[in-house]
Amino acid sequence: MSRNLVGQLGKRFNSDNSGNIAMITALAIIPLICVAGVAIDAQITVTRKSKVQAIVDSAVIAGSKSMQSGKSQAEIKTEVNNYVTAFLQDGNAGLTCLPVQLDFPVDSEDIEATISCSQKTTLSQVMMRDKMDFKVTSGTTYGVGNVDVAFIFDVSGSMNSNSRLDNLKDSAKVAFDELLPDSRPRDGSVRIALTTYNSNVNAGPYFDKVTRKITLGTDSASGANSAKSRYDAYNNRVLIDQATGKRFFYYEDADCSKNCSKSSNWTITPKRRWFETNIGTNTCVSERVGANAFTDAAGGTGAADSMIPGNPLWNWNDSNNDKKNGANEIENGGANSSSGAFNVMPTQCENSSPLPLTENKAALKQYVNNLHAGGGTAGHLGIAWGWYLISPSWDSLWPATSRPWDWDEPDTAKAIILMTDGEFNQSHPSISQNSIELAMQFCDAMKAKPYEVQIYTVGFQVPNGVATTPGGKTILDYCATDAGHAFLPSNGEELTDAYTAIAQSISDLRITR
Repeated sequence: MSRNLVGQLGKRFNSDNSGNIAMITALAIIPLICVAGVAIDAQITVTRKSKVQAIVDSAVIAGSKSMQSGKSQAEIKTEVNNYVTAFLQDGNAGLTCLPVQLDFPVDSEDIEATISCSQKTTLSQVMMRDKMDFKVTSGTTYGVGNVDVAFIFDVSGSMNSNSRLDNLKDSAKVAFDELLPDSRPRDGSVRIALTTYNSNVNAGPYFDKVTRKITLGTDSASGANSAKSRYDAYNNRVLIDQATGKRFFYYEDADCSKNCSKSSNWTITPKRRWFETNIGTNTCVSERVGANAFTDAAGGTGAADSMIPGNPLWNWNDSNNDKKNGANEIENGGANSSSGAFNVMPTQCENSSPLPLTENKAALKQYVNNLHAGGGTAGHLGIAWGWYLISPSWDSLWPATSRPWDWDEPDTAKAIILMTDGEFNQSHPSISQNSIELAMQFCDAMKAKPYEVQIYTVGFQVPNGVATTPGGKTILDYCATDAGHAFLPSNGEELTDAYTAIAQSISDLRITR
């Protein structure tokens, strides 16, 4: 071969080199496109599958509620498929699904659902793959057969502002309808208890029991210390006069006619004052005292189980002049304010006493219709009474039909819904801890075993800068079972939404997969 021919062949090869590279590159891009296409289509399919799962979950819950109301299996199948079809038609390009297949296991109230779907592909069609198939399963079961729920309502004075109390009444009744629908048989499996709090709690017909009422005769001791000695002996109990049958409390009158700077010139007179006169009859109670203060042990059975009754607080160590002013306030001034040794605060509570567990929806609605508001915010007392209302330890106090389920009763749930519009800012003057500290101890106890109470909290228009626990949480966040159990509605509509969501959450349906 001549040197010229070799040169010509070399030039020809060089001239064709760029075409070869382009061909190699083109061949390499094809698998890259395939890999990218599969990845993109797989992601689209995963997103569609997640959406179908949520739709089917909602559909079978609706179907279970229809089953509960008495609809036939055929009606439920139609209802579930119509529900799924309506949602799948909106914004799901390229998605096609077969009808939902429903099974109703024998001897159960469960529903099992399966749906098969296909998602049209995009770049994967390069590999002759037109669709990606997937299957979704769902179901519902009656996971909880019995539910005891206690609603705790704040009726402090601030609830009179911005129509808060009216909004609370409307929202609570919506929750009652959700938990006790008219279509649901009244079989005692879902019951609701109600209680309120402001400065104290109104114990109502349970007052005598929880304060260990005692009847006393005429004081036999004489002198300035006779009333105090009796007071100390029967501290934190309701005192009934044997002769008159009237409830009373002890106090002292102090009088001085001249040279009153000398204590020896004062005359101290122990006295009793009937509640039926200036103070007025009430059934308010404050904190529980003793070893069982933060337990659900039965109330009123002993010194460790008694509650401070709504007696005016008398400071036996106050000055003589203060005692004179306090006695004058009691006897002549209507006993409606604090005067020296006398403090009327523990006698203040609203007229709404606890309503034990019931499935009587009319009684529940009537209760909230009658709510009034006033006074301070002793939130820890409301929490305590909510616990007592769902505790079987208190069954001797409540009517037989209101006996709470045992803590270890199978398929049983216990829940408390705590509502407030502001600070927990009041506790009895004789208690060393504040309301937030006391509330923390109650919530800790209820959430621990064996109780494991589900605690929902509703902070309605709670102001910014509300006091926090030592850990930096608000008391509502601290008490809630988790973040999903805490709600902060800012208006009436949001309050209704919160109560509706809570009621649905504690319903007896559970999704199974």
